[in-house]
Amino acid sequence: MRRRILGLVMGLLALLPAAGPAAGQTAMREKVYEKLSKAQEAAEAQDWDKAYDYLGDVERMRDLDGQEKAQLWTAYGYTYFAQEEYTESATAYAKVLELEEVPEALRTSALYTLGQLHFHLEHYDVAAGHLESWLTANADPGPEAHVLLGQAYYQLDRPEDAAASIRQAVAINQRRGKPVQENWYALLRVIYFELEDYDALLDILETLVMEFPAKEYWVHLSSAYGEMGDEDRQLAAYEMAHVQGYLTNGSELVLLAQLLMRGGVPYRAGVVLEAGLDSGTIENTARHWRLLSQAWTLAQEHQRAIESLTRAAELSDDGELDALLAQSYANLGQWEQSVDAATVALRKGVDEPHELQMMQGMALFELGRLGDAREAFAAAQGSADGRETATRWLVYLEREEARLRELGIGQD
Repeated sequence: MRRRILGLVMGLLALLPAAGPAAGQTAMREKVYEKLSKAQEAAEAQDWDKAYDYLGDVERMRDLDGQEKAQLWTAYGYTYFAQEEYTESATAYAKVLELEEVPEALRTSALYTLGQLHFHLEHYDVAAGHLESWLTANADPGPEAHVLLGQAYYQLDRPEDAAASIRQAVAINQRRGKPVQENWYALLRVIYFELEDYDALLDILETLVMEFPAKEYWVHLSSAYGEMGDEDRQLAAYEMAHVQGYLTNGSELVLLAQLLMRGGVPYRAGVVLEAGLDSGTIENTARHWRLLSQAWTLAQEHQRAIESLTRAAELSDDGELDALLAQSYANLGQWEQSVDAATVALRKGVDEPHELQMMQGMALFELGRLGDAREAFAAAQGSADGRETATRWLVYLEREEARLRELGIGQD
């Protein structure tokens, strides 16, 4: 900001007209011009005392006309600014506007400079007023004043006005065939997000990812689609970020996998999770291995699902994941493994042990281990919730054992 304002105030000093005879009110007298030029040279050389001496000489002249006074206060403004005395600089430029007779070029330039200075001083309401006046006085202004005014409006909590000003700047550059600066769109992105104007936000984000592709824009675009309930585009934008190498931490990869699962692409989710876990990018936790197991289950990769769930169970202190593992083995008819997983789950502890005991009893029955099955059902019978079903199984076991005895078939 300081460099931009410095460039403008230097431009104001360059407006010093050449002195000439009989120039009247359209040109400064030679003695005034000479003093102001020397003051400028001293200021550029950072010889502040000498600069103020020359300016003082001019200020003490009693017959200064409007233009000469305007040039004097402009020179004061520049000298203060060059020393980072911004309040004093603004005061000097304000004196230009107080003059009754001042060249229009100096007046309008002072307005713009004051707008920038007060913005720098965080006097946003004053800055906005000067910039509004400057824009009114200019028939075909450039985009920069609109951007600065938009920033001032934003600081004043006037987001709709801020967006309108930035949009004007964008339109000016587009009309002139010039590129629009990234930070203009970035400010619009922030404004529309705060306004919860998701249609406008999507428009800006789609422009940003096309013209200034960056991780934060792709991620925000995906999030905005999610807010709009467009899960297909939410996934597409987030996966595009992944394809471009922007998703580099574990939480981002986990979110991608979750979006893929919701989007009906569980195999792809499994690939992402497995690669992240194997590389260490995704943290080695029971929750993440269980998520991988869910992805493989949805993709009907049952053996891989069991392998992942086994890893999850090994990392868990309670038996809930081992219970899920026992159920997974049972679903595949792998009874021995189901019994072992259920045994581990019961040892670790589960919320509803009777359900697991019933499942273990059924697996033991399938293995022909009727005595062990009886013990499992008897344990389940101790729970009020499992008593009725466990009792029916125990009755059935007695009949089955009797039938086997009649056939002379040995039992465990």
